[in-house]
Amino acid sequence: MSAGEGCTAAGYVVAGLLLWREARQRRMATRGVGWVALAGLWGGLLGARLAHWLVVQPGLLATDPSLLLDPRAGGRTVLGGIVGGWLAVELTKRYLGLRRSTGNLFAPALAAGEAVGRVGCLLQGCCFGRPCDLPWAIWQHGAWRHPTQVYSLLLCLALLPLLYRPWPREGDRFRVYLLTYGAGRAVIEAFRDQGGGAGWPTAGQWACLALMAAAAIWWRRERIQAAGRSEAVGGPIP
Repeated sequence: MSAGEGCTAAGYVVAGLLLWREARQRRMATRGVGWVALAGLWGGLLGARLAHWLVVQPGLLATDPSLLLDPRAGGRTVLGGIVGGWLAVELTKRYLGLRRSTGNLFAPALAAGEAVGRVGCLLQGCCFGRPCDLPWAIWQHGAWRHPTQVYSLLLCLALLPLLYRPWPREGDRFRVYLLTYGAGRAVIEAFRDQGGGAGWPTAGQWACLALMAAAAIWWRRERIQAAGRSEAVGGPIP
């Protein structure tokens, strides 16, 4: 295992430990939540690989479908992992009949896990930036470039204080994560080397906009439903 792969594995371990710590603090460390977390992990892995192979290396998966389940195969796209994990969690909760929000458990774990994993990206030289002559440029792939892996790491670290502050409703923390991460990642995408044929906005930026739109619609829907429940019992509208 290379140093970069080791950092990626460490990112998953850090995310898992933080998630379980949050679950214990919120008295949600149950078998059902454990299954939900496991589903989120596998959904995230599959989503990350599918997004990578559909967008970055189209046609590769059709050539060898076994790559999807091969743990040694590459292919990781964080945005695809977030969407895949989100869908897997919601489907698993519906199957198990769990109605309580679990997003507050996942948000800081995702940010911290990616921060560690981006060290691996830096060491492996993937997710590299456009050429530049800035003082903090790093030498990768034959040129001085934006250290976009470091930009992503700093974004995730900057999100942690925001995610750990108290939020009024369960699930708000995860919605804040989706909105702020999507916005920050869209900016970072502008500094990544997308290849000579990349359009503008890039595929990654479109994905960020879609993620932010979904989070905003979800948040608005939850607020309307909460207001309706409050009116039904004659209480204050938040």
